[in-house]
Amino acid sequence: MRKTVAGCVVAVVATAALVVVLHPHRGDINAVSEAFAFLFVVVGTVWLGGLWPGIFASLLGFACFNYFFIPPFDTFAIGKSEDVVMLFAFLALSVVISLLVTRSDARAAAAEARASELRMQQDLSRALVEPDTGPDRYAVVLRLIVSSFGFVDGVLFEQPHADLGGLEEMTVVNAEPGAIATTAGDGIERFPLNVGRRNLGLLVLRGDRAPLTASERRILEAFGNQLALLLERDRLLRGATPG
Repeated sequence: MRKTVAGCVVAVVATAALVVVLHPHRGDINAVSEAFAFLFVVVGTVWLGGLWPGIFASLLGFACFNYFFIPPFDTFAIGKSEDVVMLFAFLALSVVISLLVTRSDARAAAAEARASELRMQQDLSRALVEPDTGPDRYAVVLRLIVSSFGFVDGVLFEQPHADLGGLEEMTVVNAEPGAIATTAGDGIERFPLNVGRRNLGLLVLRGDRAPLTASERRILEAFGNQLALLLERDRLLRGATPG
């Protein structure tokens, strides 16, 4: 909403400034040049505020261009048919530019978000393959998750025998043992760690932050699948090691 309001304010201020600058020379400057000046205002508004402020700037530019710079001046009447064509061509072009710039910005933002998501997944995956073993490695991984996603603390529960019950607290970060329950609650995010249909553990994160975005939840769910495989591997290794 703030971005939209800011874009509309810029559209009004920039259009008014453009009218003030061009008005004394409106009989000397070609109307096409004046139209391109208004198009620059539309592009800047779209870049700052998005599509709807861009549409607003297009309509505002259309009205001001017509009133101040299309003969007869200072009226919405249009004296020549070619000016009608030019005026509505300006409106159509400014709207199309708004749509294209908005779509381009959306694609760039999506690509940047996807790249950030992949970097986060790589960082988490890299932490899983560190040479450390046992609780120390899981503590490093859990600490990375808590700090990266803005949580306060977290705990990793494990089912040692991969059965349907018996969750045991394995690793705790930034909290006292037993302080974080497995049940849902305010500010708590829970991620079951499953391999196929078998549950091997539970990742619980707690903190006073906004709900996870779709991208953040997708990252954590994908990471949970990798963490579950690691838990399964370590459980099998413990079972195969004598003593």
